[in-house]
Amino acid sequence: MKTTEKNTPRLALLAGVDLSQAYLDAIAAEIADLDRIVAELEEFAQGTPWVSQQLQPATRKA
Repeated sequence: MKTTEKNTPRLALLAGVDLSQAYLDAIAAEIADLDRIVAELEEFAQGTPWVSQQLQPATRKA
């Protein structure tokens, strides 16, 4: 899927807002960059073991 096709629904949320084409292009580029970053973080998260610790409630009712 092309970046423009993927961003079309997101940019549609700006319908009625008066923005120049250059500004819309900048927003689309920023969205694409954020999507790239999220994909990289997803890959990192899948490849990195995360330490987890089970937490108990601070106070326990009998």
